[in-house]
Amino acid sequence: MKILIIVPILPRDGKGKLRSSAEAKKYVRPETQVDSINIEYGPASIESVYDDTMAAPFVVRKAEWAERNGYDAVVVSCMMDPGVRAAREAVNIPVVGPREACLHIASILGANPKTILPRGIPVLQMHDDPERTYKALKEDAEKAIKEGAEVLVMGCTALSGIAERLNEELSVPVLENQGTALKVAEMLVDLKVTHSKLTYPKPPEKKRILPG
Repeated sequence: MKILIIVPILPRDGKGKLRSSAEAKKYVRPETQVDSINIEYGPASIESVYDDTMAAPFVVRKAEWAERNGYDAVVVSCMMDPGVRAAREAVNIPVVGPREACLHIASILGANPKTILPRGIPVLQMHDDPERTYKALKEDAEKAIKEGAEVLVMGCTALSGIAERLNEELSVPVLENQGTALKVAEMLVDLKVTHSKLTYPKPPEKKRILPG
């Protein structure tokens, strides 16, 4: 099985540790191949609807590329799920967004799921000081639990890998977002099912022009 992680932001030239396929491998079976690829056009991070819209068309193109190159499923590594619905129209292989996947799994694990983020820390600074990020994230988590959350979801895929530590220190389950999406994608391939083409019909043929 081959799964492609589409990272819907520009490459960071080796800075930081954003969503590598090596990290992702621990969430799937050893024999499942996981690769990752960035988009070449679009935003450096996704923190608004504007960024989401800029990234979406290039996510779709990467999903089409993945299908042509023998991938069995695609995961879009952003909690805004940019381009996920459009990509499902464009391809026949499963396309999984971590937000959608996590919220569905969270509904099985408990009531009142809450998405957590390290308040006041922009996405591109989350790896500058990992302990500061973790402290802010844990504070947000503890606040959410006091307000009644019974399941927590990591609010940004740049935080991949931190849920394991939080699960050791908090009283409610914390879902790893990219890992959850990968596991859902792997499950869909195992089950030999994909999205309904009644819900996500193939777009009609017409002239469309994109960069590159």
